[in-house]
Amino acid sequence: MARLIDALWDPPPVDAPDAQVQAYRRMMQILRDIQDRVPTVLSEPSTAGGKKVMLAAIAASLNPKIARDHRNAALTMLQKRMRSVDPDTPRRGFAAPAEDRSTVSRTWCAEIEALDAFEGALDAYVLQLRPGQSRRKGKAPEADALVALGLVMAMLVVRLGQGSKTVLGRAVEEIGRAPLVAGPWAWVDLDLSTNGHGAARLHRLHLDPSTLVAWLQASEQASDLPRPGKDLKASGRTRFYEGLASRAFTALLKTMKATLGKPVPRLTLDGLREAMLQRLLMTSMPMLVTYARGDIASSSLESDTWLRLLGYRAPSSTNDPGGREAARSPSADAPAPLAGTDATAAATFVEQAWQGDLEDEGLVPALRRILKSPRESWMERLNALIDELDGARETARLVVAWLRYLGCERRNNGKALEAGSVNNYRALLANRLLEALPDRLSDLDDEELLEAYEDVLMTRHSMGQTGRIGAALGSFDRYVRSQHLPHLPRVQLKGFDSGHYAISSLIIVEEEFQRGLDLIDRGALAFQDAALADQTRAFWILAFRLTMRRKEILGLRARDLDEELLRVRPNEARKLKTSNAHRVLPLFALPPREREIVMRMAEGRGLEDYVFFGAGVPTADMLEGHPVVGKINDLLVRVTGDRRLHPHNLRHSTATLAVFGALASDLRIDKHPYLSGWMKSAIERSAPIEAAVSGQLYRRGGRGSAVAMVMGHGSELTTYEHYVHCLDLLLFLSSWSGRFNEHVQKWEGRFGPPRHEAAQLLAMLGYEATTRIEMKKLDVLMALIAKRYPDRLQWLEPRGRTLHEIVDSKDISGFRQGVNLQSLLEDPALKEWEGYPRRQTELDAVTHVLALLLPAARSDRSKIQAVAAQWVAAKKKDHDWASMSGDQVRHWMMELNRLAPDLGVEAMHVTHHKRTESKHKVRVDKPDDLASYHHERGRYWIRIANPHERKDNRPRKTGVKRSRAQTSISWLLAALAHMA
Repeated sequence: MARLIDALWDPPPVDAPDAQVQAYRRMMQILRDIQDRVPTVLSEPSTAGGKKVMLAAIAASLNPKIARDHRNAALTMLQKRMRSVDPDTPRRGFAAPAEDRSTVSRTWCAEIEALDAFEGALDAYVLQLRPGQSRRKGKAPEADALVALGLVMAMLVVRLGQGSKTVLGRAVEEIGRAPLVAGPWAWVDLDLSTNGHGAARLHRLHLDPSTLVAWLQASEQASDLPRPGKDLKASGRTRFYEGLASRAFTALLKTMKATLGKPVPRLTLDGLREAMLQRLLMTSMPMLVTYARGDIASSSLESDTWLRLLGYRAPSSTNDPGGREAARSPSADAPAPLAGTDATAAATFVEQAWQGDLEDEGLVPALRRILKSPRESWMERLNALIDELDGARETARLVVAWLRYLGCERRNNGKALEAGSVNNYRALLANRLLEALPDRLSDLDDEELLEAYEDVLMTRHSMGQTGRIGAALGSFDRYVRSQHLPHLPRVQLKGFDSGHYAISSLIIVEEEFQRGLDLIDRGALAFQDAALADQTRAFWILAFRLTMRRKEILGLRARDLDEELLRVRPNEARKLKTSNAHRVLPLFALPPREREIVMRMAEGRGLEDYVFFGAGVPTADMLEGHPVVGKINDLLVRVTGDRRLHPHNLRHSTATLAVFGALASDLRIDKHPYLSGWMKSAIERSAPIEAAVSGQLYRRGGRGSAVAMVMGHGSELTTYEHYVHCLDLLLFLSSWSGRFNEHVQKWEGRFGPPRHEAAQLLAMLGYEATTRIEMKKLDVLMALIAKRYPDRLQWLEPRGRTLHEIVDSKDISGFRQGVNLQSLLEDPALKEWEGYPRRQTELDAVTHVLALLLPAARSDRSKIQAVAAQWVAAKKKDHDWASMSGDQVRHWMMELNRLAPDLGVEAMHVTHHKRTESKHKVRVDKPDDLASYHHERGRYWIRIANPHERKDNRPRKTGVKRSRAQTSISWLLAALAHMA
């Protein structure tokens, strides 16, 4: 009996492109392969279910013999057709390669052998170096500079695993920059942005001791290196420096051959990179090789965040000679470049799929036909198309309206855009927007819109296309905001108007997360009631541990929680961003106390109640304005001192720490000498989540998707590029295998010959072979290098505790007799006094003053009480000033300085005019100086200054306006004066 085929599977027209016909054939083959698992897929696809069909199709197409482009095109066509009968069909960007997995070369044995021989020759060459002998007789300074630069290039590749031409070229450009050194760590931050070519991302180039010395010596000769012409554009400069890196390596090989008196392996810099990547593939994992090659645009941790985690102060200057950043990035006000697809893109299945050229029915094919018709008809036909779209398809209407604006309304210097430019925009972006964005943009908050735009960018088919998609996306975003949705939330894709965008890389770590929980428990934040404190704890845990988005947390219902699992699913209060956001999270993987805090939110609630609101469906305004979000912002400032962090950065934190912990365990670097405390905590804490999702992962067939599944991403590429900021660390830790001893190393546990670390450094630093230097303590060794080259690097000092850390630390437990801030706040009588701290700013001011009084409070409580009592006795009624004579102020100030020398005061000299019955107030310029107070006519008004930092950093104006925080300080002094 002939099998009935549903009309949904009709073939393309006779004159369809060959690519479309081949994609159709592959799709039909996939459908036949899954017929046993989904019996109705060919006869009644609408009853089969889009999710079931797509999961079966993905599994059936995992055939290594099928070209990836054919597979992606077929799955894209199948997904579009299934969505026409089942809107719940998951959206996935099959055209975006999830990960360009590196494969072992057929000649890898020869490559590894050549790499080992080169490393042995390099070791022998370095052992003969002496700093004073670098200027060779008869050689031009440029030749010597090239050799020194070539040594840096060789070490970056061989020792540190840097296999990207872009990274090496940028390292050449920055060779004159002073590296930053903090304890055992040394690094140079490279900005890898190139206009129109991908994300503006930070690449932290970590340097081990030997490579650091090579860098410092090369920097001494950087002025002798060739420089690019001033008229070169950014792409030309990039090619120049990449070529200079190859020239420098060739010069090094010639010098090595002449110095050693024997042949050295004949390698180019590109050949060395490929050989190193093959060795890295054998000793680490494909993901790191993909990163080392430069095929993943993952940004390193933001500079201040990295320094905060290390515990060091930021450098005094940015050390950016010539303003490279400004020169590289055009003005944000510049119009977006009118660039379309690549010249060869039309020949690829991947790009045709995203252009919508594999379908004949639907919105994108309709747009294609309209924009290929005579231009005079565009306005009428586009208006008709907009009228056909109902209001629920807001995004589709906006896409068509944007193209109508580009083709029919926009003018640049009085000229309309070329028809080809408009078609380029349509081909580059229209289908991507419709596939990656939800049906309505006006329903999204800032976090959801940011992630939606990230999904659009991740549909690229090459790294170079990212910037062109970003430029077109910038044009669409500006149009929508100006013409239709003026209140559309702002997103932080910095600079994506001009062809590149910046990735946010701010995180917190496990220790800071725990400190946040402790601050809530000890009442460091002012809560309106106990319920808000419980909600803040739960939000803090769910956002950090399970990477939940803000609306996903606030929209939770009691029925979504049980003892083992937490279900993220849509409800009446909020939709989910994509079908991938609908997920089940392992609540059982949380520590017991944290799981109890989360589960307590559902106690006493009905199953349909919202745990953050109670009965009734919360409105969009209620979700946006819940006070817990403000408390989380306060908490982030307290645990980091960085006001730029917001709740969405907690997702970045979890992704970064989870990937670092999981991969570090696989790489067996859990005892690496460079590991810091927060890195060890990440390794330890990653195990529960890894174990919780491993069963799902193995069933889905992709171990690397663990974090992506928890975060609700359709592609792990989105997770790696936008949320994981530790790949530079993992590459450094896994590639650098130095041994800090002076004995011959064993071959055990590593590829390649052993390195003579101590001997190499002695030679490079110019010491005699018999000299002994400390090799086992990295920070001591780095200090020795810094002493040797004081003007060539920036030595960073350890960071002292911030005022927030001092105040929020457990040290401020109170007086020896048991009186502390918490007991004062809980005293029923004191709650009735004027100035009782109820707001966060008031509580901050009181806590800060008490922190500065802490040392004296421990040693001599009576003196603190006496100083407070003297001020309270002199306090003016209905004022926060105490009125004293000059002698009284000096006596009071002397006692205060003995007890709390860092506590600031404010003072005014007040004189009374009897004739006019008025008071004349003059601010005391130096209130901490006892010489400022005299026994003369008039009185002095004095008070303890609020030490809390102002957010806007503006100077404080004394006496202009009464401060509520100042009134709370008065309350504290009165409480101290009257304590039993």
